[in-house]
Amino acid sequence: MKISSFFLYWTIFVLFLCMPQHLSAQSTTTHTIQKGETLFSIAKQYDVDVDQLRQWNDITADQLSVGQTLVVGKEGEETSSSERSAETQTHTVEAGETLFSVSKQYQVTIAELKAWNNISSNNLKVGQTLTIHPTELVDQQERSITVDNETQQNATYLVKNNDSLYKIAEQHGMSVSQLKQLNNLTSNTIRVGQRLTVRASSAPPSVASSATSSPQGQFTAHTVSGGSTTVSELVQEFQMDEEEFRALNSDIESDQLRNGQEVTVLTPASKTFKNPYVKNSSSLSSLGSVSVSHYDSGEEATPTTSGELYNPDALTGAHSNIALGSVIFVKNPGYPHGVFVRINDRTSGNGLKLSAAAWNTLQFSGASDSAMIFQE
Repeated sequence: MKISSFFLYWTIFVLFLCMPQHLSAQSTTTHTIQKGETLFSIAKQYDVDVDQLRQWNDITADQLSVGQTLVVGKEGEETSSSERSAETQTHTVEAGETLFSVSKQYQVTIAELKAWNNISSNNLKVGQTLTIHPTELVDQQERSITVDNETQQNATYLVKNNDSLYKIAEQHGMSVSQLKQLNNLTSNTIRVGQRLTVRASSAPPSVASSATSSPQGQFTAHTVSGGSTTVSELVQEFQMDEEEFRALNSDIESDQLRNGQEVTVLTPASKTFKNPYVKNSSSLSSLGSVSVSHYDSGEEATPTTSGELYNPDALTGAHSNIALGSVIFVKNPGYPHGVFVRINDRTSGNGLKLSAAAWNTLQFSGASDSAMIFQE
């Protein structure tokens, strides 16, 4: 009887050892919280998603306690964020960078950057670290808005002082993701003297060979003829502004264009679209020039005459007698563009008081500034 029992137990033990691994208990990896650590830093350390950490540990808040133990990995579960299209990244702000330039570099919106980093103003500090959650579109093959007519050739670029991936990519008609992929870069850090493979300058950003336009306009290659001309004369011919021309031809620094030189232009749109703010765009009449000021930062969320709370991110303004709810067009005489502003508050005098968003968009700088205003 004892011998039979021995063989029975021995058989069970052997069968247990031979069990497939996936039938055994699922093993986990844990991490003990140290001072200064966050969910994001731990997720990055173990190459997992923050949402996955939350799920494994039943966490709803961002607060962690020193000494707390977290599950950071489970056997058999895919955890690598590198295999996902929306990997969380960080960006360190460099001199000259803005929310707009960073959003363009990572192909996200300014509103998303502000929400991810709890930013209320439009100002960034050099050295500030931003959290980025690129969308799935960043990893997809990007398509040019223009037409490729020739096989793309590559060239070598030597990194200079103050260069950045965004600056180099823009100079060579590429996106940052294309530049990183071409050079097998995993971060945005580059060094002076580093050699990068770029799109050859001899093959300009692909443009349509036809000079015909479309309802939205058409990118095309234009050859200067009839003698030399200036940039200002050319942009007037194609109804562009110089800022647009420089963006399309970043390698051109001179104001003089030589005969036979090829440049990229945007032909005028063949169709105009109705202004959504007014019944008839041509019915806007000038109300003249007025002095402009702006709300102070301490006035955020204070009640306006209309009952709304002042929102510095909204395009609103205050005036002494323009009807509340009216939409006016405001233009800075020293700036090529204007914005539509909704009047929702009153102010003394004949001046116009602008929200922070409207003031910054129009690039006003001082108390003595004036603006042209128009209304239907």
